[in-house]
Amino acid sequence: MRRTSPHSARGHQLQGRRDDGQANILLLFGMTLALLALTVLFVRVGGANDMRSRAQTAADAAALAAVGALRDHAAAQLADGVYPMPRFDEEVAKSRAERYARNNGAVLTDIRASDNVMGRSGNIVRVEIRGAVCQKELTEDASRDWNDVVCDGEEDDASSFSGTASAIAIIELSSECGRDTDGLSCDDRAVGDAGQASGMFDVHLVDREGQYRFDPNAVFGGGAIVDCGSLGGLKPPMCATHKVLNQEFPRFYLSAGGYREEKDSDHGHGEAVDYMMADLGATPTSAMHATAIEVIDFLIQNHRELEVKGIIYDYHIWNPLKDRVGPWMEVRRQAGSRGSPTQNHVDHIHLSVGEPPFR
Repeated sequence: MRRTSPHSARGHQLQGRRDDGQANILLLFGMTLALLALTVLFVRVGGANDMRSRAQTAADAAALAAVGALRDHAAAQLADGVYPMPRFDEEVAKSRAERYARNNGAVLTDIRASDNVMGRSGNIVRVEIRGAVCQKELTEDASRDWNDVVCDGEEDDASSFSGTASAIAIIELSSECGRDTDGLSCDDRAVGDAGQASGMFDVHLVDREGQYRFDPNAVFGGGAIVDCGSLGGLKPPMCATHKVLNQEFPRFYLSAGGYREEKDSDHGHGEAVDYMMADLGATPTSAMHATAIEVIDFLIQNHRELEVKGIIYDYHIWNPLKDRVGPWMEVRRQAGSRGSPTQNHVDHIHLSVGEPPFR
C-alpha cells in the first residue's frame, strides 16, 4: 500500500481551505450586489411613490385654485347685488390652475368643466397634471443616473418616471339667497363686500365630474333686471315680451338664460328665455314659487298680445294651440320627468315667444 507523505497531506488540506475561502468571498460579493440592487429598487420605488404623492398634491391644489377663480367672480357678483352664478371661465381658471400646479412642481396638461344643470354653469372642474420632476434610469455611460430629477419635457417615457395625477373640485353656494322688495339678500341678511360674500360659497374636492359638459355658448345674465342685449341673439318679439315682464314684475327672477346653440329648442332660434326662480338645480322657495305662478298667469291671459307660444314650469307645460286659457294650475299639462330639476324646469320658467311651432 502506497503511503502519503505528511507534507503532501498538509498541502491538500491547505488547498481545500483556499477553495472554501474563495467561495465565501464570492458569496459575500454576490449578496452585496443583491443588497445594493434591492436598495436601488427600494429607493426608486420610494421615489416613484413620492412623485405620485407630490403630483396628487399639485393636482388637488390646481383644481381648488380653478374653482376658486369661479368663487371670486361669483362673490363680486353677489357684492354688486347680482344673484351669483359661478360660471366657468376657461381663461381665468386655466391661468390660476397653471400657477398653482407650477408652484407645486407640476405642469397643467388638461382642464375641463362640467355640471349637473345641463352644462349651463360649469361649476365642477377637473384638472390633469404632469410632475415637473422625474426620475431617470441608470445609463451605461453614467451621463445620467437615477438621482437626476430635472425634467425638460422631452424625455423618452420609457427612460423616466414622472408623477401624473388628476383632481376634481366643485364650487357651491352654501347660503340661501333670494330677492325681496329690499333687493338681494342671503340667509335673511344684506350682503357685504366681496370678501364677506366669498364666505357664502363652499369649495371642495369631489370624486366625480358632473353629468353634463359645460356649454360656453349658453348665454346668462344676472341682476335685478337683465337687459335683452345680455341674453344673446334674441328676436324682437321675445325681447319685447321680456321688456314687458321686467316692467310688470321688477326683480321677479334671480337670473335669466337666453340664447344657446340648440337646434331643437327655441333657445337656438332666439325665441326663448329661462327665468331662474331658484339657483341652478335647486327648488324655489314658497315665495319664489308663488311669484312664478303669478307671472305665468299673466303670460297666459295676455298670450296673444305677447305672442307667447309655450310655457314650461315645474314638470308641466302649456301651449296655446293645444290648451285652454285660464289659471296655470287649472290648464297646465304634465310634461313628464326628464331627470334633473333643471331638465324638469323646477328651478326656472321656460318661456317661448314668436311664431309657432313651440320647440
